[in-house]
Amino acid sequence: MGRKKKIPFKLNPEWMLKEPLDFEYNKYTLLDYLQKCEKNFDNFEIYPDFVELSLHLANMQSLVKENTLFLTDKKFESCDDEIMIKDLRPKKRRDLTDEEEQELDKTIRYSNHRLFDTFNIGKSIWNIAFDSVEITLKKNKQALVAGRGYIFYYRKKENFIYVWEYEIKKSNKDKTNNKTYIKKIYEDAPSDTTLLSILEQHSTFNFEPEYYKKLPVFEMSCNQEFPMEQTIIPIMKRKVMSYIFQIVNLSKIKNFDSD
Repeated sequence: MGRKKKIPFKLNPEWMLKEPLDFEYNKYTLLDYLQKCEKNFDNFEIYPDFVELSLHLANMQSLVKENTLFLTDKKFESCDDEIMIKDLRPKKRRDLTDEEEQELDKTIRYSNHRLFDTFNIGKSIWNIAFDSVEITLKKNKQALVAGRGYIFYYRKKENFIYVWEYEIKKSNKDKTNNKTYIKKIYEDAPSDTTLLSILEQHSTFNFEPEYYKKLPVFEMSCNQEFPMEQTIIPIMKRKVMSYIFQIVNLSKIKNFDSD
């Protein structure tokens, strides 16, 4: 899963208050940012832009209603890591002159619908990708409560088989939220190798002899060619977790973080 690191936002959450506060400067700062987001959306890359856009939209609404910004010190673990309410810290905006108030007002009125339009482009792509990804449980349904297992995917475009381990964890500090971690353990062209032998050789779930045989195995399929890291894998993670929690009560999942 790698080391945690602070996400490099494309656009600083306090961008609209940069001194000297000027509407024209803010306008072109925003347009440059949205152009980068829309370029990624044109390539069907949903994350991480979808998450960041959500924060900027929330800040526009919060500035209007509360004169407050939301910032985060969260260290993101993957490009699709969500920003939860608990990850946000409010910050009152600085005092402004009358002239700056006018510039900020123009910035907000211009930016709100622009951000919303770009967000909706991302949302429409997300919906298409979500409908294109299918998850099928192939074996060991009774072991879903373990909170860990495997996902395999044959990607026709590359003629490659991918196999991941998944693990659902919930924090001792936060009982209301849970997270699905995945780790790719195999990637190669199809051969005579069986899935069982792949799991036997590459699985890191070695808690007891032949434990890999007891865990759930999902097959993922996708009827369109989307980017793997920015689109397919994030949707896959969400679909696997949704499938599991339709069957298993969250409180029965056995895995916990030790934080």
